[in-house]
Amino acid sequence: MNTQDNLHRLTVIAADNDPARQDSNMGPTPVSLEIGQWYWVTSTDYNGKEFIWFGCTTHVGSNYLRIKGPSDGQSTYSARIHFDDFWTRLRFEPNPEVVISDKVAHYQAIADEHMSEVRAITARLGISKQARLGEAQANKSDNALMVLNGQSHLDDYKNALVLAEKKQLPELFEKIKHAHGAVAAWMTANSLPMQAMADSMKGTIGEIKDRIFNVSLYAGLMENIVKCRDGEPAEFHEKLRVMQRMFYMDEECLLNYQHGGMHFAKIEEFDAWLAKDENLNRVLPAPRCLIAMRVRRHSRDLDWDGSIRSLFINMNMREADKATFLYIRNGDQLYRLSNDLDFGESIFPDRGAFDPSRPSMVRMFAGSVDKIISRDDYDERVKAEKTRKELSDQWMKENPKEDWEAANPRRVYEWFNPHRDTGGGFNPEEWSPFDPSNVYFDDISDRFAAEMKQHNRIALIIQGLFDRSKVLHPHPPVKVWSPSSFAASIELVYDGSNVLHDGEAPDFEAYRDRCNALMTADSIVIGQDLYWQEKEAEKECRRRDNDWRNKSEYRPKLFKPRGNDGPGYMARMAEWKPRSGKAKFTWYRESRSDRNYDDLLFTSIIVPADRLFNVSAYKLGDYRQFFQDSRTRANYLKWAPLLLAAEEYHAGNHGVQDPVCE
Repeated sequence: MNTQDNLHRLTVIAADNDPARQDSNMGPTPVSLEIGQWYWVTSTDYNGKEFIWFGCTTHVGSNYLRIKGPSDGQSTYSARIHFDDFWTRLRFEPNPEVVISDKVAHYQAIADEHMSEVRAITARLGISKQARLGEAQANKSDNALMVLNGQSHLDDYKNALVLAEKKQLPELFEKIKHAHGAVAAWMTANSLPMQAMADSMKGTIGEIKDRIFNVSLYAGLMENIVKCRDGEPAEFHEKLRVMQRMFYMDEECLLNYQHGGMHFAKIEEFDAWLAKDENLNRVLPAPRCLIAMRVRRHSRDLDWDGSIRSLFINMNMREADKATFLYIRNGDQLYRLSNDLDFGESIFPDRGAFDPSRPSMVRMFAGSVDKIISRDDYDERVKAEKTRKELSDQWMKENPKEDWEAANPRRVYEWFNPHRDTGGGFNPEEWSPFDPSNVYFDDISDRFAAEMKQHNRIALIIQGLFDRSKVLHPHPPVKVWSPSSFAASIELVYDGSNVLHDGEAPDFEAYRDRCNALMTADSIVIGQDLYWQEKEAEKECRRRDNDWRNKSEYRPKLFKPRGNDGPGYMARMAEWKPRSGKAKFTWYRESRSDRNYDDLLFTSIIVPADRLFNVSAYKLGDYRQFFQDSRTRANYLKWAPLLLAAEEYHAGNHGVQDPVCE
């Protein structure tokens, strides 16, 4: 019987001559599936043995029921029952109140039985609880004397007391505790339907919140728009091109690259930079265009002085750097729209990303969707895993373990199998199809729906821009929900995951090595100042560690002592040692002595070549190879401080510090 047949059968009153009911003794079938109905559920334990438990329907899905049972004091039962298994695993209970009252009485009787055992043991040992306090001491002594008088072996009596204290009474008290817990659970069993109904209303509350958010988003557009550039608008029928990928301000303009990239306080600087013709035409190439931008891709490494105030300031600054802005170009006009949405790495999905008709496989973890892949991808992984296992078995066959270990002493046989499972293997048994046969079908569908809803919010913003603002005027009427109107007015540019690159990404370290291979004693270099500040920070940290008066846990990563300017951000070497690959830098610093405060002291540092960059070997425009490739631009902090400083030097805009003599 398939799922659709069961869906039909479960929503009507089953006839008295229904063979399914007669053969399986299912009992009366409910008129319809509802939250709060009670069933006897057949399940299987870890040993494959069937057992039956009593539970309440807490959720009715599109292809399953979720059943939860009251706790018996030791465990709680819960299960998802697919509609295909309804007739074999569930038996409807029309009188749950009778069952619940019987369960309460059952566990109360167990508790009373264990209490009787406790009373019998204490009475046998001469220990009894008296009602009146005044008589307690006398009666206790009398009972003890009576018991002792009747004992022929005092050691046996002592052992009985110890046994009661250490084993019998604690075990009975634990059983009484479990029985009372079960009584409490079954006495509150009638509340399960009400709890389930309350939980089902949370979805309605969520829908209301979503509508409130969408209305606020649509209605509040005008308050968050800033005009960055004025000019003539685009043509009336010009389409709005919406770029898929997320842009990053610091990667596009590389402002403040010496200081870790752009940050939120400099947003107006970016507006002015983007408004320039050259930048506007490159970043927003279409006459009518929309892109999403964040300030930074990676969090800044902010300095912290150890105070709570500084900690919260840094946290707020990092959150501000994560803000997303929409930049809208309309001809020569440029606008910035601020919003609180997190679009992820793309503001709309790839083609077919949320197509439920596409065969997919899903992996669950702890009852939640862990990962979803296409059926084609799954088949390829299964094939690759099968090939790996075959090659692994073949290697072990060609290299018998005893012979291999004899020829390779002190080596682990399994580790040297080139086709071994390194822990990242693919296990097909963890995956199940995404279709109505999957008991988690609704959860997977909800995951798709949530992602689709998140991406659809950009459509709401665009509709609001067309309807409520003058940002995109003039334009014909637009209805984003109409396929024909959408196609005539909007074009989605898939520039996110579908970006193609010619060859391998540029390798900055290889480029640095080529430049440094040309290094001579006359070369101008950069990198020594950062190396020096790191070494000074190590000294400062040791000083603070040894200062008992210093209670702060703050330790700087970079440090520049007062009166010490260091070897210079860009400098000539005092000495170059090509064989050891090290450079020496010299300069003067102020004295820290009170008597010689005005004296200048000679200072030097030795820097390894791999921490330097040969500015002299740099050629104007070399940085573009890393900037133009999005794969290396994303990690611009590795190369921008060096290459852009070299660019400025060769353009005549950067000074150089010369070495000094002792």
